[in-house]
Amino acid sequence: MDSAEGSLPDGVNLDVDLDVTLSNAGGYSATLSGALESGGNLAAEDLTVTTPVLTINVGEVVEAANSAYSDISGMAGLGTDEFTGSEDDGGAVRVSASAGGMNVAYSDTKSMTGEDENASFGIAGELGGVSFGIGSKGDDWGISASGSAFGGSIAVASEEVDGDSETGVEITVPLGDMSVTVSATDGDDWEAGVSTSIAGASISASVNDNEQSELALSTAIAGGFNLTVAYESGTEEDSEDGNGTQVALEYTLSDSTTLTVSYNEDMDGDDDDDYDAGTSASLGFTF
Repeated sequence: MDSAEGSLPDGVNLDVDLDVTLSNAGGYSATLSGALESGGNLAAEDLTVTTPVLTINVGEVVEAANSAYSDISGMAGLGTDEFTGSEDDGGAVRVSASAGGMNVAYSDTKSMTGEDENASFGIAGELGGVSFGIGSKGDDWGISASGSAFGGSIAVASEEVDGDSETGVEITVPLGDMSVTVSATDGDDWEAGVSTSIAGASISASVNDNEQSELALSTAIAGGFNLTVAYESGTEEDSEDGNGTQVALEYTLSDSTTLTVSYNEDMDGDDDDDYDAGTSASLGFTF
């Protein structure tokens, strides 16, 4: 059973991820990542070069605005964490520099033309125990901050995206072994969630203003198996834009080999989940 986007074909499929890192004691390193899927050729996808001050990412990158600015649930947000540039450029680039507790980043297509639909800027840091982030992309911008409050944490954000302005706040408060999170925006978006641990099992649940609910559970069970169950319903407007049900059973055969059996309904067809659409069994090897 494949997702609406088309996942892996029926049968035996092979996915290989290869990461090669060279580094020295001076804090300089370079990592080249490649992937081979379903019998294709091994192709280089991402390159990361790290120095004590400057980091350069090429390939698929987190946009600078997205990495700096943190929106509240229900807000539009800025950019994406899977930016690949344009078809003409064949990739994206991100340059970031850290100094004095601040991080400044710029991302764009490989051609670095600075066009509004591709280029973004971000700055993030901490002042007086408060973490902040500022991001911009074209005419869109966002400012966010977070810190400790009420024995838990509080986060606020304000943005203007596609000409629409919105401000939101999120509060997380621990209640014994339970943690409660509530968020709301001045655009009438809201979400409430709870997370806890019971007998070694981690459990979380949430619901929002679109009547979309989520439930997740993970626990170790007898025999050394790990069980993961997740469910995401559709929204009030579209009953199929939630992922549906995911169930996975994982067993570690050795320090380098893992067996996983999973089922993913992939109702929204985004092909962007923890497990492949449909039912699959996989052996993972780490070298």
